[in-house]
Amino acid sequence: MLTAFATWWTRQMASLIDPLLRRVRPGAPDAWLLVPGADTIQVCRRTKGQVITVMDVRLAEEPAVAQLRTVIRTHRRLKVYVAPPLSPLTRILELPMAAESQLDTVLRYEMDRLTPFAVDNVFFNYRVVARDVVAQDSAHATLRVELTLVPKAWVRPVLDRLSDAGLPPMSLEVAGADGVPRHLPTDPIDPRREARERLAWRLALGACAALAVATVAVPVLRQSLALTAAEDRIAALRPLVAQAQAQRQRIAADTDGAARIAAARQQATAALSLLGMLTDTLPDDTWLVSLTLRQGHLVLEGHSAAANRLITAMAHEVRLRNPAFAAPLLRDETGGEKFTIQAEAIP
Repeated sequence: MLTAFATWWTRQMASLIDPLLRRVRPGAPDAWLLVPGADTIQVCRRTKGQVITVMDVRLAEEPAVAQLRTVIRTHRRLKVYVAPPLSPLTRILELPMAAESQLDTVLRYEMDRLTPFAVDNVFFNYRVVARDVVAQDSAHATLRVELTLVPKAWVRPVLDRLSDAGLPPMSLEVAGADGVPRHLPTDPIDPRREARERLAWRLALGACAALAVATVAVPVLRQSLALTAAEDRIAALRPLVAQAQAQRQRIAADTDGAARIAAARQQATAALSLLGMLTDTLPDDTWLVSLTLRQGHLVLEGHSAAANRLITAMAHEVRLRNPAFAAPLLRDETGGEKFTIQAEAIP
């Protein structure tokens, strides 16, 4: 039901739009018109709707035919039509709507029944005039077709002579009842060949569309595959990277610990070296109660028979700077002096 309604609605819309399209259709195309007479052909040229007689050619005279060939081939872009002098035969047919899909084949089979002529004796063409669709009853839908035909006997001598001269016309051109030219092909179209050609065109268009899609999709697909492969490779290398980072951190920690040990060892060595230097520098009547070394700042506390000599002795030592008393000297019970000396120790 829904499909039948959609088909009916589409055809109704097409029938409404068709008259509007006719109003905006351009006029007859530029072409050569060959009007056959008793023994001559009137050659006319149509340009922008204006028809001008160019020459008259006698078919029996070869120079005149050669001249016609030269004139027509000078303007190859113009199509060549034969315009029979007699009016064409026209008939309006009513056919079932089911015949629309194979209308050319139906008319060929029914030509001798619809007209007084056999299909091999006429040039014909057709156009759909209207579609009468009865709502909700597609079985009774009819198709109105305008059939236009010209007996081959009217134009066969002219067509044969033109073909012999190498100037086969594209088709016949006759005037329709509404003044619009109708073109009747002179080369009958084989429906099977036409179907094969349509199939070939569709296959070619499908192949072109497939190539266009492939042209766009293949680079994207290749990039996606490369990205996926890179992500898989990164995922596979991630454990190795984590292991390398952990090893690097352990190495850095070991290096830091070694540096600290070396600094502590150097500091201990410096303290022992300083203690040995003080032992050699201080006189024998001097002993130390305490020795403090912090960040190069040396503080000595002790007893000496003459504390002033200690400053002089320490001033001559290159590893000590600015030796001075940090507190006043005090006398003890033995007659010696208690002292507190500070200085800068050079590592």
